[in-house]
Amino acid sequence: MSRDLVEFRKCSPPQFRSDADLEVADHWICELEKIFSVLGCSEERKLAYVVYVLTGEVEHWWRGTSQMLIDRGVVVGWVCFNRVFLEKYFLESVRHAREVEFMRLQQGEMLVTEYAMRFKHLARFYTQAIFEAWKCRKFAERLKYDLRRVVVPMAITKFPALVEKANVVERLESVD
Repeated sequence: MSRDLVEFRKCSPPQFRSDADLEVADHWICELEKIFSVLGCSEERKLAYVVYVLTGEVEHWWRGTSQMLIDRGVVVGWVCFNRVFLEKYFLESVRHAREVEFMRLQQGEMLVTEYAMRFKHLARFYTQAIFEAWKCRKFAERLKYDLRRVVVPMAITKFPALVEKANVVERLESVD
């Protein structure tokens, strides 16, 4: 067994069962992506590790699907797996509901950190290409008014910097 695979297994990667709840498919992908990030996995390794943790019906589905894609001349890698997996196990109606939720998301009573986490989570379901500056504008426009009036004029175009500034303003506002 390769040392890389040993490291991957130490991270306790979750397995996916085909009878799982629809939300579980997305959560499963997110958990694997966290592990891949920590291990610094290449796209090739990501796919190999995913195939390693597939079991039962899902494993059989992927074998057939990947062969069909290869026969069509499709490059089968992590991005391809992610797309076809979510198409199969995370229904379009659920993805659309998440996209609508993203488009309507506002900070409301959430703290900036909670809002940022929810925003990032739901942004993954937005079907249009998301540019960093657009993402920042969308996030800032949906902040509470007291934060928005301070943060929007800053015209920050890097999402982590925007979240940090909004956090600072929120802390300063709560001190008053």
